[in-house]
Amino acid sequence: MANILIVGGTGCVGIETTQALLQQGTHKIICLSRGQTTHAENQHITYQKGDILDLDSLSLALETHAITHVLHVAALRTSDCKAQPHLAVKINVNGTANLLEAIRQYGKVQRLVFLSTAAVYTVSDDESFVSENSPTTPLNAYTATKLAGEQLVECYSTNYQIPSTILRPQIIYGLSRGSEGSTAGVSTAITKAFHNEPFTIPFGGTTGFHYAPDIGQNTTLALISSPQHFACYNLPVESLSLSEITQNINREFQNESISHDSTIYPFPTGLIYDAFKKDFPDYSLTPFTTALTQMHQQLAQ
Repeated sequence: MANILIVGGTGCVGIETTQALLQQGTHKIICLSRGQTTHAENQHITYQKGDILDLDSLSLALETHAITHVLHVAALRTSDCKAQPHLAVKINVNGTANLLEAIRQYGKVQRLVFLSTAAVYTVSDDESFVSENSPTTPLNAYTATKLAGEQLVECYSTNYQIPSTILRPQIIYGLSRGSEGSTAGVSTAITKAFHNEPFTIPFGGTTGFHYAPDIGQNTTLALISSPQHFACYNLPVESLSLSEITQNINREFQNESISHDSTIYPFPTGLIYDAFKKDFPDYSLTPFTTALTQMHQQLAQ
């Protein structure tokens, strides 16, 4: 049994990982929250008041709940980082440093998992599918702060013996994804199609996509059963064109309400995830068509 602190537990990855952990039925989950939460607690979930910018509150959470594992998924989103780069550094970099320092002082964490992003990769014509060793670039405030966070995690892992894992996902879609940000367009399109409402996904081209429940399952694997002291992984991903996506959505919901824009984002065509596949052979990767059917059934309930 693990006592798991999730920092950023109310976001998509936090929600999906919580669900995956609950399926195992043996863990105690503590979600850090800055204020009151409307989520109902059960015997396996506790909501602890705290703030990633408050080192003392992080230390209190670790000590109070005898934390053994930490998932760090708290971050300022891309658009907010662009609008407020100083705040991006404060939350994404200083907040990460606070959490690492609290873990260092506590000294009993068996695994830290830090959620980064595949948006850190440099996109080139010569390398459309990228591995963990591919070049990275601080494309914007969000990716710059994520890269800084990665370096801090590696530093603390190496110098203070904190077992740590960095995960790099691409675009996440699913009913828990929410509608914030243009990359949420696929998730929004699915809900719109269910209601037969027109919607244009605001980008095109081909890139990698993860079904949200798969993210939860794969993050849980990295959190509970990682074989490496330190590792950085691309997460398992399905490379799809937006044309394929819109066609499949319209076919699933039997209408023509969904289209996509031609704007190409500076994202890799897909990720090479051989390292994750090797270390976690029970990884999850649900085909988009299967995920669509599952979401359709959930929306119809």
